[in-house]
Amino acid sequence: MSKSKDFYQILEVSKSATAEEIKKNYKKLAKKYHPDIHPDDKEAEIKFKELSEAYAVLSDVEKRKDYNSIGHEAFTSSGQGNNFRNMNSEDMRSFRFGGNTSFEDIFGDSFGGGGRRRTRKKRTPANQQGEDKLYAVTVDLDDAITGSIIELSITRREKCKQCSGATGTKGKCPECNGTGEDQSHQSHYQEPCYNCDGTGEAIVEPCKVCGATGLTPIFEKIKITIPKGIRDGGKIRLSGKGDDGRGTGKSGDLYIEININEHPVYTRDGDNLYLNLDVDIFEALLGAKITVPTPYGEVALNIPKGSDNDQKFRLKSRGMPKMKSDEFGDLYVVIHVKTPKIEDETILNDIKSVMDRTSRLDRSSILDEGMIKREI
Repeated sequence: MSKSKDFYQILEVSKSATAEEIKKNYKKLAKKYHPDIHPDDKEAEIKFKELSEAYAVLSDVEKRKDYNSIGHEAFTSSGQGNNFRNMNSEDMRSFRFGGNTSFEDIFGDSFGGGGRRRTRKKRTPANQQGEDKLYAVTVDLDDAITGSIIELSITRREKCKQCSGATGTKGKCPECNGTGEDQSHQSHYQEPCYNCDGTGEAIVEPCKVCGATGLTPIFEKIKITIPKGIRDGGKIRLSGKGDDGRGTGKSGDLYIEININEHPVYTRDGDNLYLNLDVDIFEALLGAKITVPTPYGEVALNIPKGSDNDQKFRLKSRGMPKMKSDEFGDLYVVIHVKTPKIEDETILNDIKSVMDRTSRLDRSSILDEGMIKREI
């Protein structure tokens, strides 16, 4: 672009012109020299880009300040300027002037095509990674404790054997006749063909086996290793076992979500297990040694004298195995004191005589605090 001419002179406005006056003059002059009106006039193209360069600076408040104080030097040496000389129609259409205004905001559909524009097809990238797959399986807690191997039937998509994933037979693009250029676009700035993306080749005979998708479904049975200690909702990743990729794209992954059934005896909390155990009032009162189950065999648990209801006893390292570790969580035994039904009068009298010789619970405080002192 010219460095000798003043941007204000190029747009034929005064230095004190308002933003609206600058925009109005740019639109008027740019239409006059628009390449669509002068498709073979190199001078008109230069003039149009010169006008656009000037407007790009003067339409931006900060750039205009720099230009007013420093002049062209602010844009030739600092790199703030815009090289319209090397822009094509797509570059110019996406360019934003000051105030985030585009060419289309100013010219509407008239810029770059005379009104008729073809919508570009949404195309699947030639080289695209395959989609990941997710399956859910349900196992027992025993499987999560000991680890196990299960068999799973899955459906995934692999490259079509008929077309090798190419989606069909390629040939000369019928829309551009193999030129790679948009034949419907009469702009001075030629655009690539919307059908072939400028390659000149397109699918002329779609594959009938895969329906031009390049992929076909297959059914497989695979073996899944359930690791020790896996948690409910945990996922196992099998690399490359998802859908095949397109072109040179790699295959997706297969994810197996593990859901764990409730156990009839144990309740899990992280790496720890909980066991609810009923004891009678005499065992809690006098103490006892009770055999309790663990996932790894029976153990003897000592219940101390005077144990309370819901009291917990810890059995170290008798819980879940920790993933990727040789350590284990703990097993907590929670006792629930049960009162037996006694109908024998002799036994009841013996218990009553014991009660008479022991201290009784003092409930006076709760009776006092539970009384509402105001009138109801």
